[in-house]
Amino acid sequence: MVISTTTFLKDVIIFLRNDLRTNITDSLGRTDGIGFVMTSYPQREVKYPLITVVGRGMDTRKLGMQSETQLATLRVEIRIWARNIEEKDDLTQKVINRIRQNEFGASSLSAEEIYGNLLLSAADVDEVGKGQPKSKILEYEFKIILSG
Repeated sequence: MVISTTTFLKDVIIFLRNDLRTNITDSLGRTDGIGFVMTSYPQREVKYPLITVVGRGMDTRKLGMQSETQLATLRVEIRIWARNIEEKDDLTQKVINRIRQNEFGASSLSAEEIYGNLLLSAADVDEVGKGQPKSKILEYEFKIILSG
């Protein structure tokens, strides 16, 4: 997959979704990853665990006075939804490790020209009560160079 300067917002989210689908094991055994890693909050009944990858904004900065090239900073929320705290913590660690270890090499963030991944925050958002979903919100920042 190549990140295009005309569709970079969607492309970055889809790349992250596909990478997590391929490299994080679903404890429910959903082999295609659909229903496990998604790019929006589910509007239907779901089976936990699941992971959502959602864009949370961006800003750009010119890379020269008379240049059309810009540095775009994208904020991405990766949210882990689980059945219990142990499952939430385990999946959170796997997601953090995958993004950290996939910065360089073939099919990596840098191969897609996504740079400077930075974990800005990790916050728990647990529903109160027995059997209620537990979740952790990871807020990441990624940079890409837009030219042309």
